[in-house]
Amino acid sequence: MLQKPKSVKLRALRSPRKFGVAGRSCQEVLRKGCLRFQLPERGSRLCLYEDGTELTEDYFPSVPDNAELVLLTSGQAWQGWFRHVSQDSLTLLGSSCPPALAS
Repeated sequence: MLQKPKSVKLRALRSPRKFGVAGRSCQEVLRKGCLRFQLPERGSRLCLYEDGTELTEDYFPSVPDNAELVLLTSGQAWQGWFRHVSQDSLTLLGSSCPPALAS
């Protein structure tokens, strides 16, 4: 567990809103995020917004302050913003590629 709380920007998968959350552990950030977004904690997890890497307690200390995270509930997936933007662009061009978000 970290001595000093880490500040992150947190968003839920289907929410346009994001909130600043601070915590000394991945679990603390997850708990606070679930409360903020009114989502169940059981089965939920955190991923990096940029590439979809799932956070663990071991990885959490290496996440930079103010990193943007996505809170996922059971059955949801996030593959990162770049993949999401690329897929949306292809869709606009008429491609039949599968969507980047699965829920």
